[in-house]
Amino acid sequence: MLTGSQIQIIHYQFPKKKVLFALITVQFYLFINFCPAQETNVLSDSTDQRKFNPRTAIICSMLVPGLGQVYNQKYWKVPLIYGAGIAMVYAFNYNQSKYTEFRKALAEDDPQKIYIIDGYQRTYDQLKIGRDWYRRYRDLSLLGIAIVYFLNVVDAMVDAYFTGFDVSDDLSLKIEPAVVDNFGLTASVGLKFTIGF
Repeated sequence: MLTGSQIQIIHYQFPKKKVLFALITVQFYLFINFCPAQETNVLSDSTDQRKFNPRTAIICSMLVPGLGQVYNQKYWKVPLIYGAGIAMVYAFNYNQSKYTEFRKALAEDDPQKIYIIDGYQRTYDQLKIGRDWYRRYRDLSLLGIAIVYFLNVVDAMVDAYFTGFDVSDDLSLKIEPAVVDNFGLTASVGLKFTIGF
């Protein structure tokens, strides 16, 4: 049986470089195995157009944020996604630490005491206001993380859908005679206008 003086708490701190290397390795493994190469269709005017599968882009973005953008070959969006995500995580950690600080001060339950937090004197009532303030913004930061993740997936899906969309200035108008059937009663002769874009 261990006594109170014999209990040792072992604190292990992960090396940051090894964790970062492991995350990058997992990201490339997932990209190679779950994001297959794009299909290439040769058009009639011998220009290459790549088709991206929206489902694959969604799966890639859900597995690792930014991987769908890499699949769609929109590499410039990856730093934006990670920048927004890191900003939201930083805001969450900051607000969580301040919330914990105010909550611990409130746990003392001494209304007469003047508390010093961040170099400012706080009364007991101000502690409640500060705790609620930081809890609110901590929750909003968590919502921000979820929104960045969701927008990452939506952006990858939309990019995959519209990669093959023709945005050329070549608009064509065809006018041809047509016979229109009026629900089997009579037939009418007219013109059919077809706009190709």
